[in-house]
Amino acid sequence: MYFRPTSARNSMRKLRRYDLTEIAAHFLRLDQPTRRARFGSFLNDDLIGRYATHFFDDDPIAFGAFRDGKLRAIGELRSARPGWMSDAEIALSVEPGWQGQGIGSALFERIVTAARNRGMKLLHVLFLNENERMRRITAKHHPELEFHGGEVEATLDPPWPTPFSIAEEMIDDANAYVQSVYERDP
Repeated sequence: MYFRPTSARNSMRKLRRYDLTEIAAHFLRLDQPTRRARFGSFLNDDLIGRYATHFFDDDPIAFGAFRDGKLRAIGELRSARPGWMSDAEIALSVEPGWQGQGIGSALFERIVTAARNRGMKLLHVLFLNENERMRRITAKHHPELEFHGGEVEATLDPPWPTPFSIAEEMIDDANAYVQSVYERDP
């Protein structure tokens, strides 16, 4: 089944500080190969917990993909320098049982749109050489690839924002808000 963020069971929205408990739970559900793919090395539960606790410290833009109300994937956009400048890094994590359903691609699209709307000129994606899923997701955006040992750095140059791209983000945010209100009501 392909992930559709507007179906009754699926939703995608920006993550906020009040989501920290769900963010930590998501990262702790990642198995070791998925943790290695996301963080570039094996991390134990203690380090994962510390990362989750400080998730919003450098003010990222993050999106979460939810299935039946449970956070199953996270896409992060973090500035490469203090304060938001012209370049940023993208990272994705999708729980093992939810991979291969288009969730990573949907999150990536939302992140690129958010970066574009904020005038980001360079987006960097670091992933392990064997991570074919990330290679396929980034390939859709025609990146420049650099190989560093066992890692790949994909660099994307998103187009400038347009009224349509800004409206797209606003509509996605509004739809996510309305959907979250309906999910809370019994």
